[in-house]
Amino acid sequence: MNKSRESMEQRVKDMDVSPQQGRMISYIAQNEDKGLIQKDLAEVFQRRGASITSMLQGLEKKGYIERRIPADNERQKNIYVLPKGKALVDETNEAFYAAEKELVHALNEKEVQQLTELLRKIDRSL
Repeated sequence: MNKSRESMEQRVKDMDVSPQQGRMISYIAQNEDKGLIQKDLAEVFQRRGASITSMLQGLEKKGYIERRIPADNERQKNIYVLPKGKALVDETNEAFYAAEKELVHALNEKEVQQLTELLRKIDRSL
């Protein structure tokens, strides 16, 4: 398990983002139609505002996201993924898929299904 996680983290680091930033930009891409703001991310990722600000600034400086002030609320900044960020999300998803395949390569199809069901059950109970 540890070996696989390290492999995944290395793949994400090679993309010039931290694992946390990789998860964050993926979440933003999946939910940007909801008008995400920094407070939403702080709640989802259970981090303080300053920590979220730092991660967003890093993603913004690298050209992966942008924050825009909507016309109806000048006190708020909605977060959007730029084309470069969407490409990063695709790369990140591919890296996660490769890591997942690496994790289950010793299992047959039935065992993979059982594992998936058990993990979903655990996730629902949390």
